[in-house]
Amino acid sequence: MTRGLRVLYVENDEALLGLLGNSLAINPQVGLLAKAGGSQQALELAAETSFDSALIDINLGPNSLSGIELALRLRELNEHLGIVLLSQNITKNYLASLPGQFDYGWAALQKSATLSIEHIVDLLHATSLGKIVADPSPEAFTLEVDNLTAQISVRQRQIVGFAATGLDATAIAEQLGLTAVTVRQELSKAYKVLVPNPKPGTDLRTAAVLRFLRETRGLE
Repeated sequence: MTRGLRVLYVENDEALLGLLGNSLAINPQVGLLAKAGGSQQALELAAETSFDSALIDINLGPNSLSGIELALRLRELNEHLGIVLLSQNITKNYLASLPGQFDYGWAALQKSATLSIEHIVDLLHATSLGKIVADPSPEAFTLEVDNLTAQISVRQRQIVGFAATGLDATAIAEQLGLTAVTVRQELSKAYKVLVPNPKPGTDLRTAAVLRFLRETRGLE
């Protein structure tokens, strides 16, 4: 990494915000840490600074958006923002229960007294690269630094995601309100990124979809 991670930490528990925030701030992989006690402050900070990733408590209190709602709002400001959700109620398959927008650069972490700062930073780094960490436990977590899905646009990720379900360009266009020509153009651009050095005879659509699924769903 040529510079430290720029991280936004959102937590309504002032004690935890201070304690965990200070520990993150002094981690050598973190170049900038901004702390927010609620959704409004977080959105204001995100409007001023382009963060690489955000650590967000899911329950931010009655006068705030939920952590999930805030995460989606932050993604509207920065489509490449990695998100690590933090809660006492995280289960191993938690991400699978979330809406379809959670298909890029997400992780969910159980809040506990044994949280490892190094592991949190690794998750923040991974999600900033577009990785989905379905099982965030340290023994299951592996960081992929060559994530190519992180390099394509949100629209291209949506289109490739639909392609992964077997839809053709015309059907994808109907789903997204685009023309079939636009979908084919976006697919072509995505293929060049996801399959940078295709061998002769490579089916680009299949190779690109497999790469997308490996990097966003953890499939082998």
